[in-house]
Amino acid sequence: MSALITILIATVAGVLVFLGIGGTAYHMFRDGGLLAQGVDKLWEAHYQAPVITVLTTVLIIYVARAIYIAKIGSKRDSIVPDLVLYAFIGIGIYFVGRLMFLGQI
Repeated sequence: MSALITILIATVAGVLVFLGIGGTAYHMFRDGGLLAQGVDKLWEAHYQAPVITVLTTVLIIYVARAIYIAKIGSKRDSIVPDLVLYAFIGIGIYFVGRLMFLGQI
């Protein structure tokens, strides 16, 4: 019985992670999604405040480089992979709740 419960919990967690990743990807890459809105805002800011746009771009590059150099998640004692997994489980729960209560993703 214990093995059955373990398999059930692992399956539910896997489905929630899948829904979290899928829902995030859908909302990021759809027409008028978060990524398109962000790029549009950055493009508008390019004309209104070019210094802030340049500073934001440099900051994004710096953070990406710092993450690449640190190789976050490559150590056995790192909790970052666990936090990412739990974040996607939480996002999956959010999308399931939206589907149940609002009828939309």
